[in-house]
Amino acid sequence: MRYVLQLFIVVFLLGNTGIANAIDSGSRESLRGMFGLGLVIEEVSPDVSADGLSQEAIRSAVEQALRAKGIRLLTERTRSGSSPYLYVSVNTLKEELGLYAYSVTVDLKQFVGLLSMKNKKTWGTTWSTSVIGMVRQENVSQIIADAVEPLIKDFVDDFLAVNPR
Repeated sequence: MRYVLQLFIVVFLLGNTGIANAIDSGSRESLRGMFGLGLVIEEVSPDVSADGLSQEAIRSAVEQALRAKGIRLLTERTRSGSSPYLYVSVNTLKEELGLYAYSVTVDLKQFVGLLSMKNKKTWGTTWSTSVIGMVRQENVSQIIADAVEPLIKDFVDDFLAVNPR
């Protein structure tokens, strides 16, 4: 546990908390032709929830960012079982020093075909980005503005680049 915190501190101090871009241009192309997508927000840990960061706040920020740019969100009623969905995960580690180390990942999951098995499909991640960082316990809700929203902006930029409105 101590080594994990030390790693996060080193990364933080070196200023390497920038946002990673999608792996390649094929990731962006995998977004082409989408008419809408579902949204899955992973539950946050009980300790970070108690300190002020909720799954609902993350969902609200993500939904607002997507809708503001005209990206249609599919509901349980309008989403088919094979519709793509955006998966947002905020993982945290609370330390005794009053700090949280966090990682935020945004993945676009789609139903994809397997080349090795004709007519066989499965879920796959076709677009992904992530960031790690640290925040003081009393500022834990800042993870949304510092990490979640910039990653969603990256997704929106790539989505709109291949699906102009």
